[in-house]
Amino acid sequence: MNLISNRPSVLAAILMLFLLSLSQGEPRPVPKNIVLEQVPVDCSLPVSRSWIEKVNRIRWVAYSSPNPDLNLRFYQPTADTLYQDLKVLRRAQFTGLITYGSAGIMGTQFPSIAQSLGFQGIIMGIWGPNNPDELKNAQAAASLPIVLGYVMGNEGLSGTRDRYTLSDLCSAITDLRTRTGKPVATAEDVDTYDYRPGLLSVGDWLFPIAHPYWHAVEEPQKAIQWEQDQYDAFLEKTNRFVFFEENGLPTAGASGLSESSQDLFYSGLAKTKVRFAYFEAFDQPSKINSSVEPHWGIFHSNLKPKLLGWDLMGYRLFTAGNDSDFWVQECSGKRGDRCLINTDETSLIAGKGLGGKQYRSILAFDTSGLPEQAIITSVKLKLKMTGITGLNLANHQNKLVLDLCTSRGQEAARHLTIELSNGLTCIDDVGGVGKNTNDGWHTVDLHQDAIHSFDLKDIIRFRVGISGVEGMRTKRAYALFDRGIPNGSNSPVLLVRYKLTYAK
Repeated sequence: MNLISNRPSVLAAILMLFLLSLSQGEPRPVPKNIVLEQVPVDCSLPVSRSWIEKVNRIRWVAYSSPNPDLNLRFYQPTADTLYQDLKVLRRAQFTGLITYGSAGIMGTQFPSIAQSLGFQGIIMGIWGPNNPDELKNAQAAASLPIVLGYVMGNEGLSGTRDRYTLSDLCSAITDLRTRTGKPVATAEDVDTYDYRPGLLSVGDWLFPIAHPYWHAVEEPQKAIQWEQDQYDAFLEKTNRFVFFEENGLPTAGASGLSESSQDLFYSGLAKTKVRFAYFEAFDQPSKINSSVEPHWGIFHSNLKPKLLGWDLMGYRLFTAGNDSDFWVQECSGKRGDRCLINTDETSLIAGKGLGGKQYRSILAFDTSGLPEQAIITSVKLKLKMTGITGLNLANHQNKLVLDLCTSRGQEAARHLTIELSNGLTCIDDVGGVGKNTNDGWHTVDLHQDAIHSFDLKDIIRFRVGISGVEGMRTKRAYALFDRGIPNGSNSPVLLVRYKLTYAK
């Protein structure tokens, strides 16, 4: 072979290998010859309008546990692991679950656990159409109203070698539908439907897998448009219900990926007509066949939320900032108007001390990470008490009160404004008593008019005091609160609840 005369081809091959290396071995769609296959008529019985309407009322997520028990006979979670996983997904307002296999606990206890937590639907996965244990479990679960249907197989016909035959797949679909009276579909990559068009007649609805990332589309807006184009293409090919089983963007594992991109992708996709399930619930550390596979989750494998997880839950937790964000305001004089800022205190103090001194503490939170479009519905400040002298905070006369401090001179008409020596402006009494717990945590709720009067998507400072201490005869009446360390278990916490328009 003459390498000189074939140099362009060689350079093209090297370039192709380089481009593939950028994705660290990620698969890319490869055009294939069209395969015409005979599909039995009974392989498809289109779902009813009422079934579609029920499915459309549910927010779906693809679920696999990130923490299986490796001591079991095969890769399975425990019942407690399932319960903890699903509780997290319910907090994110998910009401439907799509699974991938029905062996072991996933085919027996899983549906009941999901139903007990308030999920409204399961599309139960069966990994192997010829697996008798999975088929037996799936059939037994049909008696539960939460099981709305089944997905038989998953990408078994999209690889270089089929995991099962189309004939076996159709036979299993028909048999399970007959035995359970519930619809059954299959799931293949969108490209597979192009070169195996017979798949358009397989299953009772179309359940394609449509990942923009595997089609070299990573920018959120372009990925949303790609999803819409794929969805429209299916609607042109069929009159059956189309529901994308998987789509999404991973958050790490290659350049250009981030939690922000994942969040933007789904917030935009939810505003389109595309019917989809979120993919996937949790990061999967066990997926090591490519660099991005462990990072598709809405939540980390330790169940902590990513940006999208927070936004779906509709709340965010902020801990107070570094040490420079804590001050104790000491006031004295007959009117309590001679005030100093003390930055050396190791605890937050609220109340009064010897010599008529009055104490109020200032602490800060960086809430700039809240989404710009968020509609804030409630704000709660939580403090951990470490000591108390001369006070009974259960007494209505002695309660925690909250002021809002800003350096920008913002004002609300009903509040008194006080200038502090460090340049902050504090608006009095923006928060009232919330609840106290036996473990020492005290909660103060921000008043609704204060929520709507100020921009909470920034550095925000609160001043904490105690009402009624001025008139008390006791010489000392104060409470101490843990200022903790950033992200520490006893650090002051700000809980902000908000609404976003995630329609699906």
